[in-house]
Amino acid sequence: MTGPREVAAVVAALALCPIAALLIGTDAAEPVARGLAVIGLERDLGIFVEPTVHHWTAAHEPLMTAASWFYVWAHVPVAGWALVWTWFLRRDVYPRVRNTFLYAQALTVLLWVVAPTAPPRLTDPDEFADTLAGTWGQGFADSSHLVQSPYAAFPSGHVAFALIAGVTFARLGDQRWLRVFGCIYPPVVVLVTVATANHYVLDAIGAVAVVAAAAKLSTVRAWPRSKRTSPEPSGRSRSRSATPSRRATRS
Repeated sequence: MTGPREVAAVVAALALCPIAALLIGTDAAEPVARGLAVIGLERDLGIFVEPTVHHWTAAHEPLMTAASWFYVWAHVPVAGWALVWTWFLRRDVYPRVRNTFLYAQALTVLLWVVAPTAPPRLTDPDEFADTLAGTWGQGFADSSHLVQSPYAAFPSGHVAFALIAGVTFARLGDQRWLRVFGCIYPPVVVLVTVATANHYVLDAIGAVAVVAAAAKLSTVRAWPRSKRTSPEPSGRSRSRSATPSRRATRS
C-alpha cells in the first residue's frame, strides 16, 4: 500500500474505538458485574494485586499524576512510532508489524463489544479512585467516553499496543537504547494500567493472547490468484507455424 493508504488503514482501525463506544452504550450494570467477576477470579488465582499497587501509587501523588499522564499520552504515539519507524527503516518487516497492529485492534474491539467490562476504578469507589476524573477533571473524563468506552477494560488495548511496539523495537532496534526501550516499555505500561486502576492483571494477560493471535494471523497469506496460462499449441499448430520458416529457408 502507498503512504496515504497506510495512514487511512491505521486511522480506520483507531476509529473502531468510538464505534465500539456507541455499540457498548452507557448501561453500567453488566460491565460492572463482569468487572467484579474478574476481581473474584483474580482472588481465586492469587493475583489480585490491583489494590496494593493502586494504593501505593496514590500515596505518592506526583507518581500517580505522572502515571495518569503516561496512560493517556503514550498509548497511540508510541504504537505510531513503531509503525513509522518500520515503514522508513525496516520496510521488509513493516507489513507484518502493520497487520499485527490492525488484527490486534480489531480483535480487541470485538471483545470489548461482545463482553464490555468495567475497569477497577468503576467497580468499587471505596477501593479504587477514579484517576481519570481525578487527574483530568470530570468533564474530560466524560468527553473521553465518546472516543473510548469506559467499559473497555478486557483486554487492555494499552498493553496490546505496547507489546507490538516493544517487541518491534526490542527485536529490530538498530541502537541499543531503542532495544532497551522495547524491553522495558510493555512492563511499564502494565504497571501503569494497574496503578491507575484502569485495568486488571487479567486484562494484560488477555492482551498477550490477542497480540499472539494477531501475529499469527499476520503471517497467513492470501491464496495466490490463479494465473491465466495460454494452452500449449497443438502439434498441428506448431507444424503450421513452422511451415513459413521452412519455405523461407528454401527460398
